[in-house]
Amino acid sequence: MNAPVFLCQSDELTDGRYREFTVDATDEPVFLVATRYRGEPRAWHNVCPHQGRALNFAPDRFITDDDGRLVCCAHGAVFEPDQGRCISGPCQNAELKAVALSEKDGQLFVEL
Repeated sequence: MNAPVFLCQSDELTDGRYREFTVDATDEPVFLVATRYRGEPRAWHNVCPHQGRALNFAPDRFITDDDGRLVCCAHGAVFEPDQGRCISGPCQNAELKAVALSEKDGQLFVEL
């Protein structure tokens, strides 16, 4: 396992808001979507399990439903903000690929 890589300042990630990040810690960049859920940071690869497309419709722009769940811009799959499980849409019960995060001294780190 590689050493944790800085993602962002802790206060840049808030409950109910999804953010896009690119991490250049491997041979190829890793594209992530991250949020907080009940105060805990969460992150996944920014890839819908349905057809492998990015979840966002523009840089750092994501669709959410009235309950704060992430909605894939391409096919409308709806993902829970706690575990990234699809609860509605063409890939129902599939899960986004989670990425471990750690938080220390006001900073968030990704563990690839």
